[in-house]
Amino acid sequence: MKRRWPLLLSLLPLLVGLAAYGYFWRGWAADFETTLAGWFPGRQVQVTGFPYRMEAELAGVTLAHDGGTSVAMAVDKLRLNRGPWRPELTVLQAQGVALTAGAAGLQAQVAAATATASLKIAPDAAGLNRLARLSIVLPGARGNSGLGPDFRADSLELHIREVFPAQLARPRLAQHGQLVIGATGFALGQGAPISLAADLTARAAGRMDDYRRWASGAGSLDLVMTGSDATGEIFKLDATIVPLGIGARLAGAITTVCPMAVQAALNGTVAPAEQRLRSAVRLALETLLPAGGAVALSGITADLATRARRGQVPACPRLR
Repeated sequence: MKRRWPLLLSLLPLLVGLAAYGYFWRGWAADFETTLAGWFPGRQVQVTGFPYRMEAELAGVTLAHDGGTSVAMAVDKLRLNRGPWRPELTVLQAQGVALTAGAAGLQAQVAAATATASLKIAPDAAGLNRLARLSIVLPGARGNSGLGPDFRADSLELHIREVFPAQLARPRLAQHGQLVIGATGFALGQGAPISLAADLTARAAGRMDDYRRWASGAGSLDLVMTGSDATGEIFKLDATIVPLGIGARLAGAITTVCPMAVQAALNGTVAPAEQRLRSAVRLALETLLPAGGAVALSGITADLATRARRGQVPACPRLR
């Protein structure tokens, strides 16, 4: 009996440490439950996963916000994870996902059988919580951008963040938000699959937490989008989008080695057979959103048929 006391005494610090960790873990889990209750009003959320993680599972999740912008999410099954020492970062895994977002008369939607996401919320210099990053990966995505026929993609990635602290930029407004899109095996309508990359930067007079204030305060979007295949870059779009009432105006330039394919995709017509140009041409583009009006595309010169072509590489793909 006497020999057992030294052993018990040696284990006492470990037992005390485990008890203290369990106490703090329960506090962290309670904070996570409070956060989730705010995210999913009316849902009973229980956090498990002791001792390594904090985890919660929900079924039949639906969320919606309607205002100057509309955002909706429907998920069959949702799992949320957070590390005990990382309250700012939440990792999500979902099954049966449908996302919808609308603004300025446009409505985009995407669905996928599964999705993974990470959400990071961090305070800025003033102590206000900001969206440091929301990243979503959707394998086998299907949807519609609101600008044309349905699309499909082997993989679609969306990365959204607030830009803070925003630096003053004159004469243009400062950057306050960014959306980065990446897609592989992306095909629009009956088009051939390509790789797509887009960077959309929002400029505003202040924080972008109110669409109406942004649209009426000289807000704008800077868009850079590239499309490529195994042969190389097909097109690059540099444009600015400015809100106009319930719609928007897009104006910019497209640099492309496949001008006829690009023109057909914009106008919804069948593209003629076309070999890639050796030197890209620059076309001016202007249109009103949502799509439906005429697309003004200029810069296709009369001597296009006589320009040097890359005859040893595959022809231009059909983009729509």
